[in-house]
Amino acid sequence: MEKVYIVWDNSNIHYGGLDHVFPIKEPGQPRELYRTHFLNLLNLVAAGRTIGNVYFVGSTPPETDSIWGYLDSIGIDAETIPRSADGGENNTTDYLLQNKMLRLGFEPDKGTIALLSGDGAGIYKNEGFFADLKRLHSVGWNIEVYAWDENCHKDMRAYAEANWKFTSLNSYYDHITFLQGVRYATK
Repeated sequence: MEKVYIVWDNSNIHYGGLDHVFPIKEPGQPRELYRTHFLNLLNLVAAGRTIGNVYFVGSTPPETDSIWGYLDSIGIDAETIPRSADGGENNTTDYLLQNKMLRLGFEPDKGTIALLSGDGAGIYKNEGFFADLKRLHSVGWNIEVYAWDENCHKDMRAYAEANWKFTSLNSYYDHITFLQGVRYATK
């Protein structure tokens, strides 16, 4: 059976939903209540297929954040990168994910690479997720892109729709997000 390898750019998915979709879908709700329902999103992407691996990288959360323990409990071995000096996201997360993704290109048994990110940065310099997905597709990998409409690079989306598989996360907003103490994710 073909395996799916999931490459999860958590900052792009989380903040893309929080900054662009949440204000439209749930106006007036406090930002700090917004959460990603990781298991539902993982199941959406896996779609009953065997998962080869999940590559999930994010910046080190506050010590009071229990997300990393939860991710481990559902089978995701998440890696953390220290935050930048100003406390923001560290650009190293994208490079680490791209490195892991490109290493898959050398695996003898090709399957599907599912990218959870709309980040098309670097495409005009032949760098970044979009350029690397083209490389992987050229050596036999099936490619799927899962992203929010509002923060997906337009060229990557158009290319994915024409040549691979593109899934808009907007259609699954109520299933893959919840508001802590206010709204549960739908089943």
